[in-house]
Amino acid sequence: MAENEKPMGEETVEKAAGESTEKNEEPKESKGKKPTKKELDELKKENERLQAELAEQNDRYLRMVAEYDNFRKRSAKEKESVYTDATFDALKEMLPIIDNLERAEAFLKEDDQLSEGVRMTLAQVKMTLERLGVEPVSEAGVPFDPMIHNAVMHNEDEAFGENTVSMVLQKGYKKGDKVVRYAMVQVSN
Repeated sequence: MAENEKPMGEETVEKAAGESTEKNEEPKESKGKKPTKKELDELKKENERLQAELAEQNDRYLRMVAEYDNFRKRSAKEKESVYTDATFDALKEMLPIIDNLERAEAFLKEDDQLSEGVRMTLAQVKMTLERLGVEPVSEAGVPFDPMIHNAVMHNEDEAFGENTVSMVLQKGYKKGDKVVRYAMVQVSN
């Protein structure tokens, strides 16, 4: 063997020891050296940019949550509105049938089976309307209210006061605060 030649095993050990010392060294810049003003300014700018980005993302998130909440409320309200509108449409279609049953009742005989059947049917329909929360809103002698009455005629009648319903031509109905059908009435002046 030559003088500067080393056995093969020793060479690898030295190389490995040399590499480990190189890897453990800290970068020359960070050895006890304070960051420069330029580096601090760059870090501050980066921090400000990230803070602005975070604020923008937070704002987007809050807006999205608010939009979803509004959508949920609007959907629930529309759903309720659709149900109410459908109920009112069905009731409007039934009211002419009730009107005809009431007209038929006015011409019935007392002891006839057909008369009894019409009366029972009319009573059942009235009970159904009551269970649904629908109530008639028209009767003679009450003050005229344009929110529930539709005045189609007027007359001079001393028996009734001024602006008083003197005759109901067609019954009106309401459910809760909403009018299903306005009452057609004659108003005395």
